[in-house]
Amino acid sequence: MKYLLVLFLSLPLYLAAQELPTVLREDEFLSLVAEHHPLAVRADLQRDRAEAVLRQARGGFDPYLYGDLAQKYFKGTRYYSVAEGGLSVPTWFGVQLKAAYERNEGYYLNPEHTVPEGGLFAAGLSVSLGQGLLFDERRAELRRAEVFQRASEAERQIQLNKLLFDAGKLYWDWAGAQGAVQVYAEAVELATTRYEFVVESARLGALPAIDTLEAGILLQNRELGLQTARLDLANATAALNAFLWIDGVVPLELEPTARPPEPASVEIAPVAVLPTPPAHPLIAQQRLNLETYEIDQRLQREQLKPRIDVSYNALMAGNADRPLEDYSAGNYKWGVTFKQSLLLRKERGKLQLTQIKLSEARLKLSDQIADLGAQVVQAESEVNVTVSQYALARRNAEDYEVLLAGERELFQAGESSLFLVNNREVSFIEANLKQLELMVKHRKARLARNFALGRTFPPADGGGPIE
Repeated sequence: MKYLLVLFLSLPLYLAAQELPTVLREDEFLSLVAEHHPLAVRADLQRDRAEAVLRQARGGFDPYLYGDLAQKYFKGTRYYSVAEGGLSVPTWFGVQLKAAYERNEGYYLNPEHTVPEGGLFAAGLSVSLGQGLLFDERRAELRRAEVFQRASEAERQIQLNKLLFDAGKLYWDWAGAQGAVQVYAEAVELATTRYEFVVESARLGALPAIDTLEAGILLQNRELGLQTARLDLANATAALNAFLWIDGVVPLELEPTARPPEPASVEIAPVAVLPTPPAHPLIAQQRLNLETYEIDQRLQREQLKPRIDVSYNALMAGNADRPLEDYSAGNYKWGVTFKQSLLLRKERGKLQLTQIKLSEARLKLSDQIADLGAQVVQAESEVNVTVSQYALARRNAEDYEVLLAGERELFQAGESSLFLVNNREVSFIEANLKQLELMVKHRKARLARNFALGRTFPPADGGGPIE
């Protein structure tokens, strides 16, 4: 309870330290997501998992001690006592080194187990001359673990890129909704001012009374549009808040005053056409899958060979006064085992299945490269087309603003109608909203291009717009 109380009291200070900026840029938002979102934190666990798998595979080459003791007593007689212990050292080259000590005694001891009074030392090795000489399951497991470590890094990058791509799209939805609220708020302000002017003019007899009804309807429509825009902003903000966390545990929320940068400061620029990079994490992951199948293929080809295991151990009495001088090359034990399937149906079937999987993986890799290349081309085309579309929309908005200003002057001079002014304002509002829509579309296309290229989000320098 004491620790929970300390955590509860310190949480407001920690949250204050993590206070979000009032003007939240795209790179700042994506940096927060990359560092603190639960999925980003979970993606980092891929590295720990890969290290654990690699450590486990390396354990197959760990030296180990062993011991064995068997005794039998019956009616006060020790029939036998057989004890052996030693050290075994596996090596990468398929040779296993061994050192052992054996001490056996008993009234009914098997003569095969008879050793000198001080026991018997043995030192030697065992090696597979056929199957397992060049490659075996233990070495294959280590190779798979090394591939898995690289594949885990690729998988981590894939998950992180997908997370930030989704977060980036929501960021620009939020930015567009903010801009729409601002456009409608200004439109409501203008409609309110005009409605008051029309009401006063109608009271003085300068305008017909019917114009007050038209001005009131226009104001109501603008207020309705503003409420709809605020609802869209509230939904976009809620979706954006779902990506804001502290260390993947404590959720954050945007302050009501939080804003994106002004639309005029957002970069709208073409991009160079680039090929799909070979280091794309999806392509890297698929190539690592190929490498795993190639490891399996190599192991299964090895299993087509006969199993021939040879062992040799030099022997020396445990009670020798001068061990090196008493050593004799004539004291040894050796053995050989042989095993070979006559039809090899199981081994050939496994190899054939692996070769099929390998072919499928190669075809999938080719298809993936082509698909990513198409995505890059589509995203780059959309980026560059929306640049020209945005420029046209901006010019349209500027031209409509000029027309609106002129129509307002004519209306003030009594040479135009409220209907024409309203039409000019509607066109001006629609042009501004179209400009915002193209800004969002352009920035999303840039995100899609980076995602198709497999680039890391956010930029490594942590600042500036994402290219």
